[in-house]
Amino acid sequence: MHHKYPYVILCINSVSTIGVSQISVKTISGLTRGLHVIEAIAAHQPIGLTALARLLDIDKSAMQRTLATLHEAQWIRPAGDAPPRWELSTRCVVVAGQVYNGSSLTARAQPVMTELRNATGESVHLAVAENKHMIVLGVVDGNQMVRTALKVGQVHAPETSASGRVIHAYLTQQERENGSSEPHLLLSPEEYQEIRSRGWSVSAGAVQQGSTSLAAAILDVSGSPIGAVVISGPETRVTEDHFAHYGELLRTAADQLGGTH
Repeated sequence: MHHKYPYVILCINSVSTIGVSQISVKTISGLTRGLHVIEAIAAHQPIGLTALARLLDIDKSAMQRTLATLHEAQWIRPAGDAPPRWELSTRCVVVAGQVYNGSSLTARAQPVMTELRNATGESVHLAVAENKHMIVLGVVDGNQMVRTALKVGQVHAPETSASGRVIHAYLTQQERENGSSEPHLLLSPEEYQEIRSRGWSVSAGAVQQGSTSLAAAILDVSGSPIGAVVISGPETRVTEDHFAHYGELLRTAADQLGGTH
């Protein structure tokens, strides 16, 4: 069965290996289903039982049990319709906030992103790669009236976003393909080498229609990418004559956040 939301896959009949000691453990299918349901509700809320069952290709009886369990645990709540449609509860916000506040990279990035925003006037965000997506971990809004609007938790495609492209520039071709849901959208090895050589990437329309984004990779002490810092703004302002200057600002910001600092 194919799931649209590719997070951790757990199956009661499967065996997975965890950690350096390669301990084999059985995993829990019901937990997997619950996580997929939370992700689907987050993307489509408010959404009802039938639509969820169809979206995730899950039997309606199993879906009903999952919704009842999540509601009892206070992870979801009815939106007030009859029959009920479901939305996430504030418990998800609390947990997300703890993740956000607990990230040392996010905390260190905030003043650096603010400085970038002040220098360019454009929106700046921090993104990390996870489960074949680029996830927005931090945002500093641009100070222009018309600007690129971003939210923490927003998901971007690694194949087409500036953040994903610059992360991929520091990976092998096999690693790129393994981390991609749509490998046919990947750039050529020569294009990734060009991005790596200059230190920044560019993408038009991947974050928001009509916007242009530039990104630089944040590297750990071994030179592996751990995230990306991104400038995004309307394509009418973030034009090619700004690319070299913004790219240099991004490289400096990424170096400040990297493993050598």
